[in-house]
Amino acid sequence: MTAALENALLQPRVYELDGDRYLLVFGEVSGLGGKGDIYAAEDFHRFVRWSAKVDEDAKHGRQGSTSHWAYYSQLEDRLIFNIDTLIARLCSTMSRTPDDLDFTYKSLDLVSEYVERIGVERAQQELYDHLVAYVGEVLKLRIQGRWYVSGDDRQPYPYLGGAQHDHVMPINVVWQELSGYGPVNLRTAAANEVRRARKPHWPGAGATTSIRAAAPRGVLATLPADAYEVTTRWADGRPWIVILKEDVEVAGIPCRGEAAFDRRGDLISGTLSREWHFGTRRFAANSSFRYYRGREDGRLNDVKLGADQEIDGLPCLGGTLVWFHPNQRVSSLNLASDRDVDGIPCASGKDFSLALNFHANGRLAAAVLARGHVLIGREFPRGTRISLDGKGGLADVALREN
Repeated sequence: MTAALENALLQPRVYELDGDRYLLVFGEVSGLGGKGDIYAAEDFHRFVRWSAKVDEDAKHGRQGSTSHWAYYSQLEDRLIFNIDTLIARLCSTMSRTPDDLDFTYKSLDLVSEYVERIGVERAQQELYDHLVAYVGEVLKLRIQGRWYVSGDDRQPYPYLGGAQHDHVMPINVVWQELSGYGPVNLRTAAANEVRRARKPHWPGAGATTSIRAAAPRGVLATLPADAYEVTTRWADGRPWIVILKEDVEVAGIPCRGEAAFDRRGDLISGTLSREWHFGTRRFAANSSFRYYRGREDGRLNDVKLGADQEIDGLPCLGGTLVWFHPNQRVSSLNLASDRDVDGIPCASGKDFSLALNFHANGRLAAAVLARGHVLIGREFPRGTRISLDGKGGLADVALREN
């Protein structure tokens, strides 16, 4: 037991006690030297198996839900075309009827019990796609959604979309329960996924006709009443989202289209009608901006670029988001062409996975290699995603292929 946990818990010691129990004591390297706890044997064995799985997944780059599923999946993005077959095989394997697996939350308890009985190791080897398909159909019914395949990732994956929900990920649900060390509970995990992906219900959203209108305040009150149309109001009746009928300056900022205001009438977000500077940075026309805490605070949260342009000396791709730290250094961006950043050859592209991330001190935090590159005395191939610490040291890598 001690040897099995050595990598995971930094030199622990494990002692077997009377009463089918184990005492785990942390080593000095962990900073918790001499401290520990007593566990029931069943819980402790489960924890040991989980630790071994975490180590094994890390060695093979399977830390994330989609990469973990893709490793074990037989169908990958073809899964959504084989839903009925997968569910029929799951029913047969479990010796259950369609009346038992009726796509309700309650039916997930039966599936969870079966996975517990055969073990998560066997389930992920033999039933990963089947579980994703069944959990997905339960979620699909719950959100009145439909299946899609993500095209924005090097590894396409299935997900669900619905009018009131962002990406709903049955893969997340199954991965979480197959990778955890607690008892499998697909029912709770599925409910949590629905809550996670539910689009926020903004105060007064979609209720402009049922809320008594209140007069605008702040900078919005300086605009002529016929210059905009209110589409959404806050619960107190103040305008929240408006459509500008023509190009107009809002507190000196050239705006067009949709804009948002807080209850005090201060500008939250908008779209530029022409080129404009925020501080020392220039942004092209049709760039959509959003503040951290409103125009009066002045700090940007993110900008969706209206065209290809340079940000802090780097060529950035139009139509992508540039995010900022609270100190206003760049947090994330997508390159328009491959560039060396902090001595690292960084790949360009619109995909979210190709975004460069930066620490608040300005150092590169993560990127995908545009070509083979040597780090810590090893050459990593093009397409490897690397993560760096705040001092430029290599933190981890995710290889594109085996």
